[in-house]
Formats: sequence, C-alpha cells, structure tokens
Amino acid sequence: NSVKYYLYISFLLVNFVGFSQLFTNVGQSPTSLVQNVLLGGGVSISNVTYSGSSTALGSFTTGNSNLGLNSGIVLTTGTVLNTGQGPHGPNNIDNAGIDNGFPGSPLLSSQIPGNPSTFNAATLEFDLVPYSDSVVFRYVFGSEEYPEFVGSKFNDVFGFFISGPGIVGQRNIALTPNTSQVVSINNVNGNSNAQLYVSNAGGSSIQYDGFTRVLTASSKVICGQTYHLKIAIADVNDGIYDSGIFLAANSLSSRKTVDVSAELSYKAYADPLTMAEGCVSATVTVKRSRNIQTTLIVPISTSGTAQANIDYSPAVPSLITFNPGETTKTFVINALTDGLIEGIENILMTFNVNDPCGNPAPITQELKIADIEPVAVSVEDTTVLCPGDEVKLQAIPSGGVGPYTFLWNDGSGLSSLTVAPNVTTNYNVTVTDNCLKESASASATVTVPQYLPVQLTTDGDEVVLCPFIEDTISAIASGGTGNYSYKWFDGNLQISSDDTAYVAPPFTKTYMVVAIDGCNQSDTAYLNYTVTSPPLELTTSASPTICPGEIIDISVFASGGFGNYYYDWRHSGETTSQVSVQPFTSRWYSVGVSDDCQTFTFYDSIFVKVVKPTANFEISSKTVYEKIPITFKNTSINAAFYVWDFGDGQSSTLIHPNNTYANSGFYDVMLIAEDLKGCLDTLIKSVQILEENYVYIPNSFTPDGDRFNNHFEASTIGVLQFNIRIYDRWGRLMFESNDPNFSWDGTNQQNEKLKQDVYNYIVTFSTLYELDTVKQGFVTLLK
Repeated sequence: NSVKYYLYISFLLVNFVGFSQLFTNVGQSPTSLVQNVLLGGGVSISNVTYSGSSTALGSFTTGNSNLGLNSGIVLTTGTVLNTGQGPHGPNNIDNAGIDNGFPGSPLLSSQIPGNPSTFNAATLEFDLVPYSDSVVFRYVFGSEEYPEFVGSKFNDVFGFFISGPGIVGQRNIALTPNTSQVVSINNVNGNSNAQLYVSNAGGSSIQYDGFTRVLTASSKVICGQTYHLKIAIADVNDGIYDSGIFLAANSLSSRKTVDVSAELSYKAYADPLTMAEGCVSATVTVKRSRNIQTTLIVPISTSGTAQANIDYSPAVPSLITFNPGETTKTFVINALTDGLIEGIENILMTFNVNDPCGNPAPITQELKIADIEPVAVSVEDTTVLCPGDEVKLQAIPSGGVGPYTFLWNDGSGLSSLTVAPNVTTNYNVTVTDNCLKESASASATVTVPQYLPVQLTTDGDEVVLCPFIEDTISAIASGGTGNYSYKWFDGNLQISSDDTAYVAPPFTKTYMVVAIDGCNQSDTAYLNYTVTSPPLELTTSASPTICPGEIIDISVFASGGFGNYYYDWRHSGETTSQVSVQPFTSRWYSVGVSDDCQTFTFYDSIFVKVVKPTANFEISSKTVYEKIPITFKNTSINAAFYVWDFGDGQSSTLIHPNNTYANSGFYDVMLIAEDLKGCLDTLIKSVQILEENYVYIPNSFTPDGDRFNNHFEASTIGVLQFNIRIYDRWGRLMFESNDPNFSWDGTNQQNEKLKQDVYNYIVTFSTLYELDTVKQGFVTLLK
C-alpha cells in the first residue's frame, strides 16, 4: 500500500483571562526534558541530543498568561535565565537578548532566501516511533525582533524538521497554514498573517515584543516506523536580539484508536473519580476516532476490590460494540449502599484494544467507591472589636454527600451568615446532606465587648482682660475603647486634631471639642473663653476728593479696647489721631492703632482721591491764514469753565470760540480749564497764521482781436516765485513765462498764431510759507 504524506498546521485562538510571570528551569537534561515534559501519548522517543548553549534550553511554566501555553520546553537564541535579557517578562526592555557566541545552523540558513548567515543556533533532536499514522505538537514562536525589524534582513528563523520512511529529505513542518512559507518574523507579523500574531507591547509575562498564536504542527507517518525530529532556532544576520520557541507540554503525541473517560454525577470528594456509596453514579464514555465506517468490538475485563451488584450495579459490560458510523458509547455504574465500613474500594476496567500498528494497547479506567461519613458541621466562634461590627459566620459541613442545605436560626439558607450584633449573641445552623438526608447542627458565639460611654472634660472656662492673648486649652477623654481622636472647632473651622489647641481669641468665644474612640463612639464638650475688654473699633474720616497738591486733614477715631490709644501712620510715622497730607496723585494712607493691652494692632486705611481737569484743544483746519476766522475745538476732560488767550490780545470764555488774526506769524494760544472743585489745568499751543496767497487761472480765452478776453492771464496774491509752461496736445512747448503777470496771446514761440484747440498748462509757484506748489490744468483757445 502506498502512503500519502502531507502537512497540516492550524492555530488555536486562546481566551486569556489573566497574566502571570514566566518561570524557567535549566536543571534537566535534554533527554529528561523530551521524555518527561514534551512527550505525550502514542509516541516513544530515543537518542536525544542537543547542541547550543546550555542556558538556551529549559522548561517553563506560566500559569495564566498571554502566551497561551501553561508549561513546556523553551528553546532560545540567547538565554532562558531570568536575567531580563531572555523571555522572562515584563516587556520593559527595547533590545533584550544576548550573543552567547555559538555558531549558526546551515539547515536554518537554507530556509531563508539568499541563504544568510545565522548565529547562536540551538538544536534539539531525537528519534521517535509513532503508534498511529500521524504525529502532532503545539508551539509558540516569539521574538524581540518584533516589530521594528519586520521586513528587514534580521529575520530570525526556526524549524521543525522531520525525516524518515516516506519523507524525502528533511521536511520543515513549521509552516504558516495552507502555505509553503516558514513561520518567521517576516511571514507572521502585524501586517502578514496578522490573525496569527500577538503584539506584546506592555506585556507583563513575556519579554519578547511579539509572538505567534498557539500553532499546531502535524505530519503523516507510518505507524511503528522510526523517524527523526530536529527542532532548531537561530539568529539571522546578527546575534543580538533574541528569539525563542515554546513547545507545549505533553503535546508531542500520536492519535489513539480509542479514548476512555469517566465523569461522576456529583463530586463528593477531592478525587474526581471516587463515588459515594448509594449517592453517586459514574458515566463511562468510550470514543473512537479512526476507521469509523467499520465494526469495532472492545472487550472489557473487570477487577478490583469492589464487587458487582454488592458494591455497585449494574456489572461492567464484558464488551462494547461500535457499529459502522458510531463513534461514542457510554454506560453507567451506580455505587450501592452496603451498610459496611470498608474504606475505599475500587473498580478496575481494562479496555483491550490494539494501537493503530496492531499491537496490544490496553486502556485502564479506575473508579473508586468510598463509605459515607456521618453528617457534621462546624462554625467558629469569633470576637468583634466594637458593637455593631459585621462578622461573617461560615458553616463548614462534612460527611454525607452534597449538595448540602443550610438553615440558620434567622431563617436564611446560605452556607454563611453575616451578622452585626450589638451584644454577645449565639447563632445556630442546621445542615442536611443530599444523600443520607441526615442533619447536624452547630452554634457559634459572637462575643461583643461592652464599654463605658465616652466622657470628655476640658480644663475649664477662661476669663482674660485683653484679646489676642495666646493660650493653650486642653481636654481629656475616658471610657470607650481608648485610642481617642480629637477635633477642636472654632465655629465651623477645625483648629486642632490633638487633645490640646492653641488659641488667641480676639473677643469672647466658645470652643467645641469632640473625642472619638476606636468604635466611633463620641462625646462633645464646650469651653468658654471670655475677653472682658470691649473690642477695639476704628472709625476713619471720609475719603476726600482734592486737587493735586492741596493740603487736607485725615483722621481715625478709636473706641473700645482698654486704656490709652496709640497711633502709627505708616506713611509718615506720626502718632496723632489726625494728620495733614498733601498728595499730588490718588493714594491710600494706612494707620495702625493699639491700646494698653499691647497684644494687637488694628489697621485701617483712608483713600484720598486726587482729581484735576485736563486742558486740550484742536484747530479747525491744518492751514490757517490771516484775516480768515479760526475755530478752536475744546477737547478738555473733566472741566466746567474755560479761559482762552489767543496771543493777539483777544480772549474768550466760550467752550469752542472763534478768532481772526489780522497778521501772519506765530501766536501762543493758552487755555485754562477749571473743574467744579476749582482745580485748574493750563495748556499752551503755538499756532502759525499764514500770509494770504491766491492763484487763479481761467480755462479759456478768445484771441480774435476784439476788446474782450484776447489774452490768457492768471490772477495771483502773495506769490513770490512763479513759472508757467503751456503745451499742445502732442507735448510741444508753446509758451513759458516766470512773470506772475504774464499775458499769452495764443501764439507759439515763433510768434505763429495757434489754431483753436485745448492746451495743457503747468504752473509752479511758491509763497512765503509754501515752496514749489504745482498746479496743472487745461485752457481752451477759441476763435
């Protein structure tokens, strides 16, 4: 018969419910690791060898972790020791790993395109004999190269190489599902085959930055033949960052012909296969997974100390027959009550089957039967610290067979009872089992200590003459549990958490103190602190409003207190109740007042507001001329009255006056602004009055020889320098003159009469106060 060989790899998605630390052990030999940790059922191994660093191979356990495997063998390119540089978590180093100096693996180099150099190879290999037509094991590949070096040349590699009958050469069975790609960093990551990848950023169990899901590798084999398995891993292109393979414990196995299991109707004992007499039954399940289309007869032989139909019933069948298509058979065994105290008896069932190779491979299933002890229950007494403290009473049943029912004296039916007694109290519980229907009772006493009430006393009321005298007041508590805490209050303000408080009352007060013991019982007391002198009170003069530099008297009046008053004006050091001040800007004046007690100083302040108007004005236009009226716009602030002096002998009291200057020149205009309090402000501005000037140019003339408008002439006043140029429409100069009294008769510079047209002129002139003023325009010559 020909045998077909194929590879099947699948991945298992694991639900993670928590995290735990990784633990490793390097004390076992390679043979012990394979034989006692990796090996499962249906396979025998021999000739175990290992090459690589002695600290790169070991066993591991994790409990619940995000690795997905609880225990097994770990093989790395660096170390498995807990140095922070290997697989041990948490993931808190960016470049974990060591170069242990061992050579690479040519076999692993051949698995990557380009046949790159490899380093720090660790290789575990052995012979195996499968007792079925396939071998299988589960694994996880992890690496510190994730995720930074995905797609790079640092593509750490591993492989599971099997060779033997029916297999050509050494076949790597560590491939991604349904492909011929090896499982490596570049082939399984967050982008490629992402469903197989776990990012371990911030992981608490494993140091590696990423790893695969739990993968399952299997290969078809010939039953009973010898095969060689080589498990290897290596760094690629450098020996720095580490990678590792985690092989699941007991996962190297071969399929069995038949599996047998047993499940009890109720777990009465810690042993999951021990039945209680008369109360518990067991269901035995036999399953087959191969050749299900044929008939299979499984003979069963029974032995043990228990006797059929005396200790259990019915008797175990002598055989089980699987008809074609049937995969599961069950039968039930009931434990019987015989009324004897016999200890633990057992039933040994041997299912006589052959392995897939045809060799006898009997399977033994044991069940045990135990006597039922009388029902009993216990509840522990307890003592609480304070009345009303909660305590949980737990009823602990034994004997009989559960599930148990509970009944407390308050009617509740749970296994525990939470109580909070104020006095010592007894509590009773009755427990009934589900098998014997027997009941047992127990009681527990919750002892509650009784304390005297908390009592609080102070050191007595105080009477003093002067305020602000520093003093210490105290209180003492008794009764209760002791361990008192104190709180002193001045009104709503807590001023101390000790049995004493430091005070300096400004006037008569009542202080409150509360003492609380360890059971939160409390008492309150009050202490009256009387100050006999009346409070010192200050009354200041009203805040005045004055002009800058005005002298004003300010004062403070004291009342209450004790004896004489003492004054201290902070700005001058004067010691009288009244002082004179002369501020030029608004300001505060502060004064301190004390009395003969000399235990305090009260301060008060007076604000003196300094105000004045602000004089200002503007002129109606930027350029003003002689003999033309000028308007002065008043822009003063906070003023009510005004006096103007225009600098030419004229004056006014109007808000916005006018003035006409007879002659040109510079004039100093003064404005005095006064507010309602009589405060003054003066402003002087220099005003330039220009000499009158005037240039008028007509826009047409008619040089036709009659008596009217025969010349083009300008009218000017106050012009010092003058120039006019006249051009035709093509820009040719027709006429020019520097005389402001020029007269043009409509001829060009050659005295030729010009035709009727529009001509352009440019006039440049200057006056006494203005230089090079330019005017342009057009004049029409008409005929």
